[in-house]
Amino acid sequence: MCGLFVYNDLRSEKREARSEKREARSEKREARSEKREARSEKREARSEKREARSEKREARSEKREARSEKREARSKESFLSFKRISVGLLGIVLSMVLLAYLFRLPLTSWYLTPMLSKNGVALHCIDWSLTSKLDLNIEKLCLTYQGQQIELAGIIANKQQITVSRANLTLSNQVSKQPDSSQTEFTKLALVLPEQRPLISIQQLDVVSPFTDNPVRLAIQEKRLNHFTISRDISADVEISNYEVKANLTLDEKVLERFIKLPKNSHFTTQSQVKFDGITVAIESMVNVNYQHALEQCDLSFATEGSLSAKYQLNQQHLNADLSALRNQFSAHQDCFTYIANQQYQSFIRAQLPLAWQLQIAEPLSVDGELLSVPIVKLQANEGQSEIKVSNTSLSLQNPLTSLKSQVGIHFNSEDISEFKLDAHLNDGTVKSGFQLSLNSLPAFLDLQADGIQAKGKLNIDELFASPIVAQLNANVSVKNALISDATIADFTSTIDAEHNAQQHLIVKANSNVKSLNYNDINAAKISNELTLRTDLSVGELFADIDAKTSAAKLTTPELTLNKLSVVTKALQSRALQATHHVFADGFEVLISHHMSEVAHPFELVIPEQTIAKLNPIIYQFEPLATVTDGVVSGIIKGDVNLQQAQGSLHIDKFSALYNDYLANDFAVDLNGKFNSGQLNIAATKFTLNELRAGAVVKNIQGQLQVTANQPCAANLTGQVMGGEFVVNSYCPLSDNQTATVKFENIDASKLVTLDAESGISLSGRLAGTLPVVISKQGVEVKQGQLVNQGDGKLLITNNAGFEAVKAQQQELSTTLSLLENLDIKKLRSSVNLKPDGWLHLGVNLEGYNEAQQQAVNFNYNHEENVFTLLRALRLSDEITQRVEKEYAKKGSNDG
Repeated sequence: MCGLFVYNDLRSEKREARSEKREARSEKREARSEKREARSEKREARSEKREARSEKREARSEKREARSEKREARSKESFLSFKRISVGLLGIVLSMVLLAYLFRLPLTSWYLTPMLSKNGVALHCIDWSLTSKLDLNIEKLCLTYQGQQIELAGIIANKQQITVSRANLTLSNQVSKQPDSSQTEFTKLALVLPEQRPLISIQQLDVVSPFTDNPVRLAIQEKRLNHFTISRDISADVEISNYEVKANLTLDEKVLERFIKLPKNSHFTTQSQVKFDGITVAIESMVNVNYQHALEQCDLSFATEGSLSAKYQLNQQHLNADLSALRNQFSAHQDCFTYIANQQYQSFIRAQLPLAWQLQIAEPLSVDGELLSVPIVKLQANEGQSEIKVSNTSLSLQNPLTSLKSQVGIHFNSEDISEFKLDAHLNDGTVKSGFQLSLNSLPAFLDLQADGIQAKGKLNIDELFASPIVAQLNANVSVKNALISDATIADFTSTIDAEHNAQQHLIVKANSNVKSLNYNDINAAKISNELTLRTDLSVGELFADIDAKTSAAKLTTPELTLNKLSVVTKALQSRALQATHHVFADGFEVLISHHMSEVAHPFELVIPEQTIAKLNPIIYQFEPLATVTDGVVSGIIKGDVNLQQAQGSLHIDKFSALYNDYLANDFAVDLNGKFNSGQLNIAATKFTLNELRAGAVVKNIQGQLQVTANQPCAANLTGQVMGGEFVVNSYCPLSDNQTATVKFENIDASKLVTLDAESGISLSGRLAGTLPVVISKQGVEVKQGQLVNQGDGKLLITNNAGFEAVKAQQQELSTTLSLLENLDIKKLRSSVNLKPDGWLHLGVNLEGYNEAQQQAVNFNYNHEENVFTLLRALRLSDEITQRVEKEYAKKGSNDG
């Protein structure tokens, strides 16, 4: 609208300028004609002067007479001249007044513009006239001062009253602009107020501001000199003196709702006194604010009551506000917890979180230019000792985040949280903080349980508001007891160091110790773990390099106990987990690699070549009487855990072992097998055993070893015993009911008889036989075995106490029995039966010839003896076995 007024004024000014040009042209013509008349008059005057000179010469004599006539003529001529000049001047004045009124607008603008500019005021439009009562009627006046625009219309001014019908004031947001350093500084008010002037009345003033949604409409009435009453949208009293402007202002929610949209259920009342002395704006207010916010069943409330004061220094742009007398309360209703659907979560949070808090701003805050400073702010729970304190806060209003400096302290405790402390220092985006947490126990709704939880550490962030964040975390965590699934942990401690750098590389190092861990029947003691995790968060897919070293002093299960357990792990976590584990248990080494994904889990187990004696601590737990004395083992197994499939090979060489008083020397085998669907199958492979000392010494044993559907069997076993050979068709150690057929050939009869070195009986020759060995749950039996001679033999009996006793007791058989003392054996047959308790029954038939007595002999003999006792006696007398046992016992004591 102001622009339209200016445009109309410009058109009227152009028309007036054109009329002025025409009048100027007519004035020029008149001036030219007057110049011509003046020239003619000058010529006439010159001629008259010449005539007068001649007349003077001629009439000097008549001077005295003519003087009187001349005086009369001169007086008459001067009167006529004065009359002519007066009429001309009057016409000129009237013309100028008429022209000035006609051109009043451009003349007024021309006159006022430079005068107002000196005071920083710009005149954009003016239109005025005089009423019939000679009152000044200003139809329109447009001014701008420091970006603020005012437009006045309908102004009637006289000596008693200045009345403004309408006024529009447009305010700009000067706060967001940079201050002009060249701007003239504000000075103390030194107003020269006239003692008498017309009173001012503004019937309607519309103020448009960026701080309000709608224009503020005011009416201003000056009832007495320099005392103004403001009504309509805002009620205020303003008093102006020579050195100060003072205003009393009352606002409530009804007034504010005209300008801005207030939240529902909000109540606002304030009474303020504002003073301005030209440099400083001082405000003192009484405030009462209540706000209720309902979220379905959750009622939130905020209340502020009290007084505040503030001062703003214009030149220094310094604001100081004292809010210490305000009482600020925040509260929430108990029903707010019903938003938490999980009842366990709800109960836990309800027990920890106070519902009523009080905000205190104990010291004045200030704004100096662009710098906001807040000394201390406290948020305290009405119940308990929980507190959040923010102190020494300062920030730039232009860049609040990057320039923020503050100290934050949090002290929180509750029913389950014994203590939580946080001390943080913020400085230009850098955060240095320390924290401490103490919990009696974890919430019951978690999948894990723990008590006696302590955490303490430091968190430093180099660029809090930058992306990415650069941060370092150092923490110590301890847990007295913990239960995770079925695992029970006692005395857990961990030291954690984590770092995230500008390249988004995350490095986490954790050193943990556990006194004991129990999982079902598995127990582990003195566990330590060193974990290092490295990952790059800048890439789209997450990759993590994991290095870990875990050790345990002891791992115990119902079947097995491992000592000095150590696992060194290297892993890569991406879409799948690729890991390698270097496992040591009681010195035995295994290397495990696996690749775990959603669809497959292939693995590889490598046993490096190493002495089998390292397994003695494990073997002892299953067979305390068994001891490995020598040998090496190596192997590799590959498969898939998910598919329950595997295949591999195992190499055993130079294996020697003791079992009670049994000694096996130099066993070797190469196994190749497959595992599928819970069944192990090993292809038939040859094995060799150089020597087995079990009372009788068995040598050069070899055969075929095969596992079919988890059933191991040895077939075609051959070996040498007592100077002969034997063959076993098949033997399956895990079968409860089986019969193995053992065939002997070329057995040296002298070695068989000399099993009992003190018998006084010697037998020579070779024997063969077949022994059906029945193996069942009751033990080992031989049923209907047979022994026969191979070729002639010789029987000699000397000094056998038993034989002599039989001869003495049975005198009638003495002659017959004496034939056996030196007998050439032509045929020998014997039945063999062995009971599970070790009792051997032999039914012997001898056919031969006694050369000394020249008599043939056919002798039947039954013999019973406990073979187990006999063999054990032989084993105990085996010097080689004893030497090995002593040597290994000595070695074991040195290792221990």
